[in-house]
This record gives sequence, structure tokens and C-alpha cells, in this order.
Amino acid sequence: MLLIFLINIEVFAQKTEYYRHLVFRESHYSDIRGIHEIDEQSSKKETHYRFVYDNQNRLVEVSHRLGDFIINDNNNWDSFIWFSPKMTIEYTNNQEIRYYYNRLDKKIETHGKMYKAVFDLDGNGKRTVVKFYDKDNNPSENAWNIHTYQWTDLGNGNVLEKRFNLKDEPQTIRPDFTFYTIKLEYGDDDNLDFIHHLDEDGNYVNNSMNAAMDRIVYDQEGNFSRWMVFDKDLKPSEGNAPQFAIGEHLYDCRGNKVELRGFDVIGRQKSMPNGVTRILNTYDQFNNLIEERIFDLSGNILQHTKKEYSKDGKRIEWMKFYDVKGLLLVHPQAKFAAMKFEYAEDGSMSGQKFYDENMKEIHRQ
Repeated sequence: MLLIFLINIEVFAQKTEYYRHLVFRESHYSDIRGIHEIDEQSSKKETHYRFVYDNQNRLVEVSHRLGDFIINDNNNWDSFIWFSPKMTIEYTNNQEIRYYYNRLDKKIETHGKMYKAVFDLDGNGKRTVVKFYDKDNNPSENAWNIHTYQWTDLGNGNVLEKRFNLKDEPQTIRPDFTFYTIKLEYGDDDNLDFIHHLDEDGNYVNNSMNAAMDRIVYDQEGNFSRWMVFDKDLKPSEGNAPQFAIGEHLYDCRGNKVELRGFDVIGRQKSMPNGVTRILNTYDQFNNLIEERIFDLSGNILQHTKKEYSKDGKRIEWMKFYDVKGLLLVHPQAKFAAMKFEYAEDGSMSGQKFYDENMKEIHRQ
């Protein structure tokens, strides 16, 4: 009876919260936090992240759901550090261990060979190192060729970060973000405000894309609304992958990103190297992305994509490309006009079928 009583205390001590989106993160060091909180009733009707805490108020599970149904990524874009529909966290005295799950609630390797992420914690509970392991418990790398992240707390919200592969060679943040040793600077609200790219002496150094610092700005709702790029002399620079001096995200009232655009060093609208200038998104009542329109600098449409979901909003069923007249178009790179997603009885995606602009099936090798 005593054991049952203690178990019940544990269960009732748990706390569950629901958020439409995640606070932006660029590093595994940052806490996982939600934004645009909703109540349990709303969570039955909208895609959201469910946060579960234990009786010590520690986060033990985050999952992306519609109601109780775990969903795959619906392209809402929240963070560079979110890799699977569900993640659990276990704690020891000096470690935090994370596991990743698919939509069917089964443990998986994700984002490369990440099956398990083991964080070392210092005496104050702050993360100092994380290392990745595959399903056989062998040291592994993520999709960015990183096995280890190392952090040094510099105080006053500043953290030094370095990354290494299995050969102990330094690695960049991401393949298209070529900062190596960085100082992460967090504000009083624990949001990431600056990313400083430093040499071994702690001086600013330009990366391969003429950037040495990113300034990240949030709007009054806490959305990541703007980034600004500077060179080693702290002058505005059209650097990093999009080659914007200023990039902007615009959001709707639910926190869905409805537009991406960028500007040069004097504030003129600018295109990415691939010609993309603006991206406009449309969402359904479940917060699923259902339409994306991409424009060049002259306002010409470069790509128009629509996605169709099941009536309950839980899974994607079609993706289709359209021309400027709204007619189906075979995408020159994708080599199809429409793609149908097929599912097995257990709900797992079992394959795709491809169609041309006349909805005639295309058989691929």
C-alpha cells in the first residue's frame, strides 16, 4: 500500500504544458522551452509541443502532437535543434540523457546516428559536454559530422562552445554556418542574443562567408524575428549562407512563420544566392503548412507548392507544384508535379507515388 501511495504521489506531481512552438535555439546547450502557450482543450485541435515535467519540475519529455497523436514535422520551423517527433530526458546526479522517437513512439537514430545524447553536468547542473551514441551504444556523429559539443561557462550569460567529430577535429555549427569556436551570449530572459565567432585568442574572426557575429532579435511575443550579421570589425556584412545583412521572419497571431525576407547593408531588399527573395507561407486551422510561395527580387514567383493533409490534420497526403496560372507543373529538380504519401496499417509512411502535370503516374527506377 505504501508503494502504491508513493507512485500516486509521483504521478500527480507531474506537470504538463502545451505550446504551439518552441523558443529558438541554435545550440544543444540551450534549454528546451515552449512559446505561445495553449490549454489542454486547445491542444486537442492544434498542432503543438507537449512538455512533461517530473515532481522536481525537470523536463522529462517533449513531443510534437495534434491531440494525443504524435505527428511528424509539419514544416512549421521552430529551431535548428529539433530532430524527432518526440524526445525523453533521464537524469542522474551528473548527467542528462536524451533519447529520440519516431511518430510511432519507437526509439530511433535521428539526424545522422543520434540515438542517445549524453550530457555531463557540473555541480550547478549546467551542461558542460554532450556526446552522441548510435543504437548499438557506439560513439557516433550527427548529420553535421559532430560527435561532441564542449561548453565553458564564462559568466554573465556567456558560454564558449566548441564542436568536434569522432577524430577530434573541430567542426562548424552547421555545414552552411561556418563558425567554429563561438561565444553564445544569452540575455536576462535566457534567449540567445549574440553568436560571436572567435579565434584562439578570443578575437573576432571572419568565417568563410565574411561573418564574425550574428545578432538575434525577438519580437514582443518572443518569436525570433530578425538576425543581423557583422564582420570582425563589427560592421554590417552580407554574410553567412543567405548573404543577408538583415534577415526577417514575420509571424501570424499563432506564432506561425508567414514570411521570410532579407536586406543588404543599407536596408534594400536582397536575394539569396539562389535568387530567392521572399517566402510566403499559409497554414490551416491545425497550424499545418499548406502553401508556400517563393518569389525573386522582381516579384516573379519561383516556386508555388501546396500540401494537403488528412481531414483530421494528422498526416500529410499530397504535395503538389503549380505554375503562375495555378496549373500543375513538373518541378525541374523534383521531376514530378504531384506526390502522394502512402501509409501502412500501423500509420508509418510506407512510400510515395509520383505524378506528372496530367496526374499520370510516373514510375521511378
